[in-house]
Amino acid sequence: MDARILVRLKALGIEHLWTQHDATAELESVISPQLQASRRKLMDGMKGHFQQMAACTVTDVHVRSYRDGVMDLICELVSNKGLAGLTDRLIHAERDTLFTHAANVSYLALLAGLELETYIVQERRRLPAADARDVTTLGIGALLHDIGKTQLDGDLSRRHEIHRPETLPMDYYYHTLAGYDLLGTTRTPASAKQVVLCHHQRFDGKGWPEMDKVTGGRQTGVQEDRQIHIHARITAAANVLENLLRSAEGQRRPPAAALSDFAGERFDGWFDPAVRQAMLRKIPPYPTASHVRLSDGAHAAVVAPSLEMPCRPVVRLLEESKRMPDGTFPNIDLLARADIEIVECMGVDVRPWRYHLDTRSAA
Repeated sequence: MDARILVRLKALGIEHLWTQHDATAELESVISPQLQASRRKLMDGMKGHFQQMAACTVTDVHVRSYRDGVMDLICELVSNKGLAGLTDRLIHAERDTLFTHAANVSYLALLAGLELETYIVQERRRLPAADARDVTTLGIGALLHDIGKTQLDGDLSRRHEIHRPETLPMDYYYHTLAGYDLLGTTRTPASAKQVVLCHHQRFDGKGWPEMDKVTGGRQTGVQEDRQIHIHARITAAANVLENLLRSAEGQRRPPAAALSDFAGERFDGWFDPAVRQAMLRKIPPYPTASHVRLSDGAHAAVVAPSLEMPCRPVVRLLEESKRMPDGTFPNIDLLARADIEIVECMGVDVRPWRYHLDTRSAA
């Protein structure tokens, strides 16, 4: 495949290519289509429901269908830990509809939720441990977090009589309240309703909406810190990261750019530190099997993520000259090689977007 062919493929709108290489044959096992199929099933099922919600209310049938879809996602995430490497497929899925965003946020929230099982149990200590660790309602809440955007109308602000910060557009501010209203008469789990209401509350207390009218005076002002339900804290981080990934794709930047932004000072104080770090551990900047170029000029493929330093994964050299006597290609753990780093991923210079985990701030 020469430069002329590559130019022609780009002109045809083909942005990504998979090439078969015997050095990475076993990596196909972690690029399973199961999660993609489940997300598609989930999104297709939500299409009609979202259209109905724009004209009526959520029914218990809707909630049960979401629960079934979330359980499918959870089963696949638990059974195949390699699915975290499908982040590149998540990023390059169709992006132009509300239900696609909802499914992607749910996927990210569940990845973090499964990583944070012990922490979630601690945060939900009023519940039996078996109930506390169940992340089904997290997935449901994340799926429905923006459902209020289908229900906005001119009467909403008058019904709630809540002061809206001038810096926030009315629709953007009130969709949390609209969604909470929409789910109010259904059997949607209480924690899922909290996600819908509070996914824009910030850990440092600078979020919204104010809780006075919503809670009948039981809570005043905005929520902060661990006042915010743990499922809402996780969804808040997943929602922002999904938006960053979408923006990066639109600007033709790699996933590393979005993750670098998410890890940077701009979002300090926004999220529960434990949740933020879990999200950064579980979403790799360089997807499994992606082609990278190293600082010494060598070409390689990513074969395993690094949970300690995400930008320094395990890679496998691809040059034929590096082939071992037994026919295999050598791996390099970049965590143990401070003299080598990734400088390019899938043809894009990633040096501006290196980041580190601040484990000191995680709970």
